[in-house]
Amino acid sequence: MYLIQVTVKESPIDGKGVFTLQTIKAGDVVWRFDSTHDKTLTRAEFDALDKREKEVLRKVAYLSKNTGRWVYPPTNDPALYTNHSKENNLSAVLNKAISEEPIFVANRDINVGEELTNNYHEFDDLTENLEAEWLK
Repeated sequence: MYLIQVTVKESPIDGKGVFTLQTIKAGDVVWRFDSTHDKTLTRAEFDALDKREKEVLRKVAYLSKNTGRWVYPPTNDPALYTNHSKENNLSAVLNKAISEEPIFVANRDINVGEELTNNYHEFDDLTENLEAEWLK
């Protein structure tokens, strides 16, 4: 869940994106997994879903390199719109003292109005084996 003020609007990267409403300093924690907010599924639970449910989740969930669980934000959470970029301004950092899932930390100062992006390959086991155009 985002720990800062954000808004969702049209993105030059893809569809909608998440944009910061405040200045973020390099090193600031911007997002963290919250088990009372974010959702998870085991691989078995994911496998039991129907085709349409799987397709929807593949667009918004990640397969955790750390826990092997599918992790995704709840409905109406801005994190649903966080786009991938190889020039990401958020980096995934695993700090088990904070969370069993990666936290997202600003890897540089980020100005108000900038789109927040991460590199899905840093934390998503699934994307490493995909050749999708949007991952390039």
